[in-house]
Amino acid sequence: MRGILYQLRLRRALNAMSTGEHAVARKIWKKLSKGNPNAHGMRHNIALTYIGEERYAEAEPLLFGEIEDFGEYYPRLRALADMYYSWGKRSAAHEWYKKIDQRDDCPDSERKLIQKRVELSFEDSLYSDVLESLEHVREGNALLEKEQWQEARESFRKASELDPTNIQAMNNIGTIELNNNDDPKAARDWFKKALEWSDVPWLRKNLSLAEKAIEL
Repeated sequence: MRGILYQLRLRRALNAMSTGEHAVARKIWKKLSKGNPNAHGMRHNIALTYIGEERYAEAEPLLFGEIEDFGEYYPRLRALADMYYSWGKRSAAHEWYKKIDQRDDCPDSERKLIQKRVELSFEDSLYSDVLESLEHVREGNALLEKEQWQEARESFRKASELDPTNIQAMNNIGTIELNNNDDPKAARDWFKKALEWSDVPWLRKNLSLAEKAIEL
Protein backbone atom coordinates (compact mmCIF):
# COMPACT_ATOMS: atom_id res chain seq x y z
CA MET A 1 0.00 0.00 0.00
CA ARG A 2 2.81 2.36 0.81
CA GLY A 3 4.28 1.83 -2.63
CA ILE A 4 0.94 2.53 -4.28
CA LEU A 5 0.50 5.74 -2.30
CA TYR A 6 3.99 6.86 -3.32
CA GLN A 7 3.24 6.24 -6.99
CA LEU A 8 -0.07 8.10 -6.77
CA ARG A 9 1.65 11.09 -5.19
CA LEU A 10 4.43 10.95 -7.77
CA ARG A 11 1.92 11.01 -10.61
CA ARG A 12 0.02 13.87 -8.99
CA ALA A 13 3.23 15.87 -8.57
CA LEU A 14 4.20 15.38 -12.22
CA ASN A 15 0.70 16.33 -13.38
CA ALA A 16 0.73 19.44 -11.21
CA MET A 17 4.07 20.50 -12.68
CA SER A 18 2.81 20.01 -16.24
CA THR A 19 -0.24 22.20 -15.56
CA GLY A 20 1.71 24.94 -13.79
CA GLU A 21 0.42 24.19 -10.28
CA HIS A 22 3.84 24.82 -8.82
CA ALA A 23 2.86 25.22 -5.18
CA VAL A 24 0.81 22.00 -5.29
CA ALA A 25 3.68 20.10 -6.91
CA ARG A 26 6.19 21.44 -4.40
CA LYS A 27 4.02 20.37 -1.47
CA ILE A 28 3.82 16.83 -2.85
CA TRP A 29 7.56 16.63 -3.61
CA LYS A 30 8.29 17.67 -0.05
CA LYS A 31 5.98 14.96 1.27
CA LEU A 32 7.70 12.39 -0.93
CA SER A 33 11.12 13.48 0.30
CA LYS A 34 10.17 13.54 3.99
CA GLY A 35 12.89 11.84 6.00
CA ASN A 36 15.35 12.11 3.13
CA PRO A 37 15.17 15.66 1.71
CA ASN A 38 18.43 15.23 -0.22
CA ALA A 39 17.29 12.09 -2.03
CA HIS A 40 18.27 11.86 -5.67
CA GLY A 41 16.15 14.18 -7.81
CA MET A 42 14.01 15.67 -5.06
CA ARG A 43 15.83 19.00 -4.80
CA HIS A 44 15.86 19.21 -8.58
CA ASN A 45 12.08 18.82 -8.78
CA ILE A 46 11.45 21.25 -5.94
CA ALA A 47 13.79 23.74 -7.63
CA LEU A 48 11.73 23.50 -10.83
CA THR A 49 8.61 24.51 -8.90
CA TYR A 50 10.42 27.58 -7.56
CA ILE A 51 11.64 28.43 -11.06
CA GLY A 52 8.05 28.19 -12.29
CA GLU A 53 7.16 30.89 -9.75
CA GLU A 54 10.26 32.96 -10.63
CA ARG A 55 11.67 32.37 -7.14
CA TYR A 56 15.13 31.84 -8.54
CA ALA A 57 17.12 32.59 -5.39
CA GLU A 58 15.38 29.65 -3.69
CA ALA A 59 15.94 27.33 -6.63
CA GLU A 60 19.64 28.06 -7.12
CA PRO A 61 21.09 26.32 -4.00
CA LEU A 62 18.87 23.29 -4.57
CA LEU A 63 20.22 22.79 -8.09
CA PHE A 64 23.81 23.23 -6.97
CA GLY A 65 23.17 20.76 -4.14
CA GLU A 66 22.03 18.16 -6.66
CA ILE A 67 25.12 18.75 -8.80
CA GLU A 68 27.44 18.55 -5.81
CA ASP A 69 25.94 15.29 -4.54
CA PHE A 70 25.15 13.51 -7.79
CA GLY A 71 27.40 15.10 -10.40
CA GLU A 72 26.95 17.07 -13.57
CA TYR A 73 24.22 15.69 -15.78
CA TYR A 74 22.39 17.26 -18.71
CA PRO A 75 18.98 17.81 -17.04
CA ARG A 76 20.61 19.40 -13.98
CA LEU A 77 22.83 21.68 -16.02
CA ARG A 78 19.97 22.56 -18.35
CA ALA A 79 17.76 23.55 -15.42
CA LEU A 80 20.54 25.76 -14.08
CA ALA A 81 21.18 27.44 -17.45
CA ASP A 82 17.46 27.98 -18.06
CA MET A 83 17.10 29.45 -14.59
CA TYR A 84 19.82 32.04 -15.19
CA TYR A 85 18.42 32.77 -18.67
CA SER A 86 15.00 33.61 -17.20
CA TRP A 87 16.46 35.29 -14.11
CA GLY A 88 18.19 37.94 -16.21
CA LYS A 89 21.72 36.73 -15.39
CA ARG A 90 23.04 36.79 -18.94
CA SER A 91 26.71 35.96 -18.28
CA ALA A 92 25.91 32.95 -16.08
CA ALA A 93 23.37 31.65 -18.60
CA HIS A 94 25.89 32.04 -21.41
CA GLU A 95 28.60 30.09 -19.60
CA TRP A 96 26.31 27.22 -18.62
CA TYR A 97 24.79 26.92 -22.09
CA LYS A 98 28.29 26.85 -23.60
CA LYS A 99 29.26 24.11 -21.18
CA ILE A 100 26.17 22.09 -22.07
CA ASP A 101 26.84 22.45 -25.80
CA GLN A 102 30.26 20.85 -25.31
CA ARG A 103 28.84 17.77 -23.56
CA ASP A 104 28.14 14.45 -25.21
CA ASP A 105 24.97 13.92 -23.18
CA CYS A 106 23.24 16.97 -24.69
CA PRO A 107 20.40 15.43 -26.77
CA ASP A 108 20.49 16.21 -30.48
CA SER A 109 16.86 17.35 -30.24
CA GLU A 110 17.90 20.04 -27.72
CA ARG A 111 21.19 21.19 -29.22
CA LYS A 112 19.58 23.66 -31.62
CA LEU A 113 17.98 25.48 -28.69
CA ILE A 114 21.15 25.36 -26.60
CA GLN A 115 23.26 26.84 -29.41
CA LYS A 116 20.70 29.55 -30.10
CA ARG A 117 20.68 30.54 -26.45
CA VAL A 118 24.48 30.63 -26.41
CA GLU A 119 24.12 33.17 -29.21
CA LEU A 120 21.31 35.19 -27.58
CA SER A 121 23.15 35.42 -24.26
CA PHE A 122 26.47 36.40 -25.81
CA GLU A 123 26.06 40.16 -25.32
CA ASP A 124 23.65 42.63 -23.77
CA SER A 125 22.35 43.95 -27.11
CA LEU A 126 21.02 40.50 -28.05
CA TYR A 127 19.91 39.55 -24.57
CA SER A 128 17.75 42.68 -24.29
CA ASP A 129 15.29 41.01 -26.67
CA VAL A 130 15.20 37.98 -24.38
CA LEU A 131 14.35 40.16 -21.39
CA GLU A 132 11.61 41.90 -23.38
CA SER A 133 10.27 38.51 -24.47
CA LEU A 134 10.10 37.35 -20.86
CA GLU A 135 8.23 40.51 -19.93
CA HIS A 136 5.64 39.85 -22.66
CA VAL A 137 5.14 36.34 -21.25
CA ARG A 138 4.48 37.79 -17.80
CA GLU A 139 2.04 40.24 -19.36
CA GLY A 140 0.35 37.41 -21.26
CA ASN A 141 0.02 35.29 -18.13
CA ALA A 142 -1.61 38.20 -16.31
CA LEU A 143 -4.08 38.59 -19.18
CA LEU A 144 -4.87 34.88 -19.06
CA GLU A 145 -5.89 35.26 -15.42
CA LYS A 146 -8.33 37.95 -16.56
CA GLU A 147 -9.58 35.63 -19.34
CA GLN A 148 -8.52 38.15 -21.98
CA TRP A 149 -7.54 35.42 -24.40
CA GLN A 150 -6.82 37.42 -27.54
CA GLU A 151 -4.83 40.09 -25.76
CA ALA A 152 -2.83 37.34 -24.07
CA ARG A 153 -2.27 35.64 -27.41
CA GLU A 154 -0.83 38.87 -28.82
CA SER A 155 1.55 39.21 -25.88
CA PHE A 156 2.77 35.65 -26.38
CA ARG A 157 3.14 36.25 -30.11
CA LYS A 158 5.41 39.22 -29.43
CA ALA A 159 7.38 37.12 -26.97
CA SER A 160 7.95 34.38 -29.54
CA GLU A 161 9.14 36.92 -32.13
CA LEU A 162 11.64 38.50 -29.76
CA ASP A 163 13.01 35.15 -28.59
CA PRO A 164 12.43 32.28 -31.06
CA THR A 165 13.42 29.78 -28.33
CA ASN A 166 10.60 30.86 -26.02
CA ILE A 167 8.70 27.59 -26.24
CA GLN A 168 6.43 28.57 -23.35
CA ALA A 169 5.07 31.50 -25.36
CA MET A 170 4.45 29.25 -28.39
CA ASN A 171 2.80 26.61 -26.22
CA ASN A 172 0.53 29.23 -24.68
CA ILE A 173 -0.55 30.48 -28.10
CA GLY A 174 -1.30 26.92 -29.15
CA THR A 175 -3.34 26.38 -26.00
CA ILE A 176 -5.39 29.52 -26.66
CA GLU A 177 -5.99 28.47 -30.28
CA LEU A 178 -7.12 25.03 -29.11
CA ASN A 179 -9.20 25.89 -26.06
CA ASN A 180 -10.50 29.38 -26.78
CA ASN A 181 -10.38 29.98 -30.54
CA ASP A 182 -11.58 26.52 -31.58
CA ASP A 183 -8.77 26.33 -34.12
CA PRO A 184 -6.93 23.04 -33.56
CA LYS A 185 -5.02 23.35 -36.84
CA ALA A 186 -3.48 26.64 -35.73
CA ALA A 187 -2.80 25.07 -32.32
CA ARG A 188 -1.07 22.11 -33.98
CA ASP A 189 1.18 24.47 -35.96
CA TRP A 190 2.25 26.35 -32.82
CA PHE A 191 2.94 23.16 -30.87
CA LYS A 192 5.01 21.82 -33.78
CA LYS A 193 6.92 25.10 -33.97
CA ALA A 194 7.78 24.81 -30.27
CA LEU A 195 8.77 21.15 -30.67
CA GLU A 196 11.33 22.14 -33.30
CA TRP A 197 13.26 23.70 -30.41
CA SER A 198 12.60 21.27 -27.59
CA ASP A 199 11.04 17.81 -27.69
CA VAL A 200 9.46 17.76 -24.24
CA PRO A 201 6.59 15.50 -23.09
CA TRP A 202 4.08 18.24 -22.27
CA LEU A 203 4.45 19.73 -25.76
CA ARG A 204 3.98 16.28 -27.29
CA LYS A 205 0.86 15.83 -25.16
CA ASN A 206 -0.58 19.16 -26.32
CA LEU A 207 0.19 18.33 -29.95
CA SER A 208 -1.65 15.04 -29.53
CA LEU A 209 -4.69 16.87 -28.15
CA ALA A 210 -4.69 19.24 -31.12
CA GLU A 211 -4.40 16.38 -33.61
CA LYS A 212 -7.27 14.50 -31.93
CA ALA A 213 -9.39 17.65 -32.11
CA ILE A 214 -8.66 17.95 -35.83
CA GLU A 215 -9.77 14.33 -36.37
CA LEU A 216 -13.03 15.02 -34.57
